[in-house]
Amino acid sequence: MRRQSKKFQERSKQAKAVRNALIARAKKCMICGASPWTPVHPFSELNQLCCHEIAGGPLRQKFLDLPFGILVLCYYCNQYEVEDKGKWPQSRQLAVLLQKSPENYDLVAFNHAVNPNAPNRIEQYEVDKWLESDG
Repeated sequence: MRRQSKKFQERSKQAKAVRNALIARAKKCMICGASPWTPVHPFSELNQLCCHEIAGGPLRQKFLDLPFGILVLCYYCNQYEVEDKGKWPQSRQLAVLLQKSPENYDLVAFNHAVNPNAPNRIEQYEVDKWLESDG
C-alpha cells in the first residue's frame, strides 16, 4: 500500500465529517443499492460504503469534501464498476449524483473546480443523455 503524505492525511482528516455525513444521508450505494444492512454482494466487505470522487486522479484531494463531486458507493462499485472510465465517464457519474442526490448536484461548480478555464467542459445535455439511457 502506498504511503500517504502528511498533507493528504491532514486533508483527509478535515474532510472526514463531510464524507461521513454524505454516507449517513445516502444509506446505500448510489449505483447498485448495496449497504451493510442490505447486502447485494457475496462478501460483506464489498457492501461497505465509501465516498468516490468523480474527478479523481490528481484532482482527488481537491474533491475530498465537495459534495457536488462525490458519489457514495459500495466497495464493489468503487473498486470495479466506476474504474472503467469508458463505461463510467464523469458525465455518467454526474447523472447518478443528479438522480440519487439532487441537492448536491451542481454542474457549474463541478466544472469550475475541475478547470476554471473550461466552464462548459461537461454540459447538461451530456448528463441528461445518461439519465435517459440509464433510467
